[in-house]
Amino acid sequence: MKKKLTNNWLLKIISAIGAVLLWMVVINIDNPTDTFTVSGIPVTVLNEQSAITDNNLTYELMGDQTVSVEVTARRTDRRKISADDFEAAIDMNEIYGATGSVAVKITVVNNKSLIRSWTQITRSIKVNVEEMQTKEFKIQVIQNGEPADSYAFSEIAVSPSTVRVTAPKSVMDSIDHAGINVDVSGAADDVRTAGAVRLLKANGQEIDMSDERISMSAAEAEVVMTAVKTNQISVDVKVTGQNEVAEGYKYINFKCDPQTISVTGAKSLIAELDNILEVTVDLTGADKDVVKTVKVSDLLPEGLKVADGQPDTINIVFQIEKLTQKSFRISKNQISMTGASPDLGYRLGNEDAVTVVLTGLSEDLEKVNNSDLFVTLDVSSIESPGTYELEPQVEITDEYKSYFTVTAARVEVTATSLTTDTESSQESQTETSSEASESVNGTESTETTGTTGTSASSGSSEQTR
Repeated sequence: MKKKLTNNWLLKIISAIGAVLLWMVVINIDNPTDTFTVSGIPVTVLNEQSAITDNNLTYELMGDQTVSVEVTARRTDRRKISADDFEAAIDMNEIYGATGSVAVKITVVNNKSLIRSWTQITRSIKVNVEEMQTKEFKIQVIQNGEPADSYAFSEIAVSPSTVRVTAPKSVMDSIDHAGINVDVSGAADDVRTAGAVRLLKANGQEIDMSDERISMSAAEAEVVMTAVKTNQISVDVKVTGQNEVAEGYKYINFKCDPQTISVTGAKSLIAELDNILEVTVDLTGADKDVVKTVKVSDLLPEGLKVADGQPDTINIVFQIEKLTQKSFRISKNQISMTGASPDLGYRLGNEDAVTVVLTGLSEDLEKVNNSDLFVTLDVSSIESPGTYELEPQVEITDEYKSYFTVTAARVEVTATSLTTDTESSQESQTETSSEASESVNGTESTETTGTTGTSASSGSSEQTR
């Protein structure tokens, strides 16, 4: 038996294989494989210098700047595998221009024996490539607060006066100016200070300088501001030709910005300065808004100038609006008649109404109705019967008198004689009375004659008897 066991190599081999298989079954049951995701693998950029920097370009990785892989490994090895076991890289020479994407290449660098298999999840990264630009901006002083009353700054010196900025094109396009903030609250003397140079958008919002791609030639600047005595002058606008604008138009009003200006200069000149700055504008023939821009420095006496921080121009806008018309039909029962003769009767033409036309601004015309208009016809010039054309007199409620131009069409008036009608009536009545009298007399005569005749016949008869 012993010899049989020791000399049977086939049985030994089968037993060994069976033991291995049994071990594998036990291992798989007790320590199975898991599939899990490893995230946060940093991406290394290759050929940045040759593809980007040397061509005066810059780039920005869009979205998440790390990548992920799916890993299969034994459960007991799972905690040993991390993002440090992988390397990810993109080659800037391989940017696909149509989409701006670059393929991500991932390799396993550690714990290769623990990783049974892995699958790349992140296949590409989008890269925004743009031009780097360099521009120079003048450094402007931004005054915070107001100096003491009647003081301003005649000269403002900044050193350096400009700053050279290098930034991506998208950032450069948003930069409007460079500025330095200086607090001048209550200042009556010269101001000397230094401060940080800021890059600002047109709306005053500061550019975010945390972007490492933005650089400036100077981070700070020094400011010297010379304080001088000031005087406030008012702008007096004189308008001529306001009633001679183009036909069909009307001058409304004007707006002046600013209405006051601060000027600086020697105290003797300030003392002699008239506090009113006159600006005259002629609106004759204007058929649209008139804009007048006046340069203040051109109007100031020699030795005076506009205070720093104050506008050197005055903008005046004169509002001219087109007139419109609206017609009103005033019926005869709303028309008053003056100067009427007791011997004449009056009747309007076929329309029995007067048409009144108001010319003015449409917004004002909408407020007017017939009850605001009063029409009078003066017939005192009519001395005999006939048909005449008269010009109506139109009055409008006091509230609107200055708003409109009023016109009314001439009216046809027919006058008839009341005396002729009365005489005809009286003659008719007289004739009627006469005829009635004659008729009565004729009847009485006939009756008398008849009676007489009858009496004579009776007498004759009696004599015959």
